[in-house]
Amino acid sequence: MDETFTKTLNALANQGEMNNSAQENLEADDVIFYNSIRADLDLLVKKPKLQTIHQILDYSKSLR
Repeated sequence: MDETFTKTLNALANQGEMNNSAQENLEADDVIFYNSIRADLDLLVKKPKLQTIHQILDYSKSLR
């Protein structure tokens, strides 16, 4: 039996560097579009109550 594996890992582990490289790859139109929808994206962030999280977890445990 043969074992195969990747000798080099090209993934970036540093989140800051990932953000920088992602921003460098954006074109001007992409940056303008992102800046125009950034406020709307912030409104979509949900902060559920702790009770809601527990209800979801209890429900998922009941399905097992």
